[in-house]
Amino acid sequence: MDAPMSSKSLISFVIYGFLLLSLCNSLKDNAVDGTRAYFHALKISSLPSSDVCKESSKAPNEGSSSLKLVHKFGPCNPHRTSAAPASSFTEILRRDKLRVDSIIQARRSMNLTSSAEHVKSSVPFYILSAPASDYIVNVEIGTPKKEVPLIFDTGSSLIWTQCKPCKACYPEAPVFDPTKSTSFKALPCSSTQCQLLRQGCSSSKCTYKIAYVDNSSSAGIYATETISFNHLRYDFKNILIGCSSQVSDDSDGQSGIMGLNRSPLSFSSQTANIYNNLFSYCIPSNPESTGHLTFGGKVSNDVKFSPISKTSLSSDYDIKMTGISVGGRRLLIDASAFKIASIIDSGAVFTRLPPKAYSTLRSLFREMMKGFPLSDQDIFLDTCYDFSNYSNVAIPSISVFFQDGVEMDIDVSGIMFPVGSKVYCLGFAELDEEVSIIGNFQQKTYTVVFDGVKERIGFAPGGCD
Repeated sequence: MDAPMSSKSLISFVIYGFLLLSLCNSLKDNAVDGTRAYFHALKISSLPSSDVCKESSKAPNEGSSSLKLVHKFGPCNPHRTSAAPASSFTEILRRDKLRVDSIIQARRSMNLTSSAEHVKSSVPFYILSAPASDYIVNVEIGTPKKEVPLIFDTGSSLIWTQCKPCKACYPEAPVFDPTKSTSFKALPCSSTQCQLLRQGCSSSKCTYKIAYVDNSSSAGIYATETISFNHLRYDFKNILIGCSSQVSDDSDGQSGIMGLNRSPLSFSSQTANIYNNLFSYCIPSNPESTGHLTFGGKVSNDVKFSPISKTSLSSDYDIKMTGISVGGRRLLIDASAFKIASIIDSGAVFTRLPPKAYSTLRSLFREMMKGFPLSDQDIFLDTCYDFSNYSNVAIPSISVFFQDGVEMDIDVSGIMFPVGSKVYCLGFAELDEEVSIIGNFQQKTYTVVFDGVKERIGFAPGGCD
């Protein structure tokens, strides 16, 4: 026979029940949809990642051209090398910080007296953002076709790949040989296009050099070439590319970069007349799954759009953030905290928020997680927990709101970042600058749509697994 509950235990039980009921009612009072869950189940695992590729079950949009988006260290990457281990958390932090620093430096270095139209119609003259993304697409270049893996980057302009003859190239990545392609045409110095690019010349060929803030670089010649997607019959002819004979820094299997920013040199801009200046992507929830990079197609009714800032002089994709909620509770933050632009960026990993917004987010998140002890990790991610004693943890949902009432309810895979054996950190940080950044970790499983014609960015959940 069970022992009767003591009066002290009974009082504690009643108080706990009252607090839990109050929390539930509080969340319901703040809910937009009364049936919506404001806590997610986070599965805690110390097991190594699977080495089996899981194809996304989501079909591409009707009338679109789609490339698989894969993690360069994951099993879905056909060019993955055994010599390239997955990035350590320390390395991810290092590259992410360089990416953020380079975005800030690039925006500061812009000539603020230039008009927006001048910037959009000319080649950016500043040092480019450091390419930090771990996600690549495989495209085919030349005639006959040569497949090369490229980092997809909404913060870069030019599409470039390493070429033979190579003075210094990535040894573990495919190298394109332009002498074997019948469609390759080096851009002559005398061409109007080369003069508009305001670049150098060597042996009557138009040359380029891109320097990144992380001290990596790419140098070579400009050329026009045919770009293909392996499942399409259509080829994109006379695309301006960079054929790099000299690259610096290390490669993890990629041959170059596919630039997708708003400058005229980007692949999205060069194919705008074919795809009505529309492209989208979805970053998968884990390295073992595939996402997509899609051009054109029909836009789903599930996509909700927010306008691109028309005051920005940069080629980044800026929109206006209007609020944040945690566990269904809207943060009480003065609207002035969100006057700055928010960049939707594929290269930065973690989302950076204005100081007031971040501190309020952190406080409420910690309040809702107060049943778990904080773990000091001595990194800029300052809200970390050791879940060694748990197999599943309920964590509060986080939503980010943008102009025109657009809500991005972040997937559970994009809230807490694993930094060690069963140690997880809130994947947000503070940035005391005139810009905030929505990183790719928070964009997971969302279809993010870039509509250049209507100058807007859209979001829809469930775009990939």
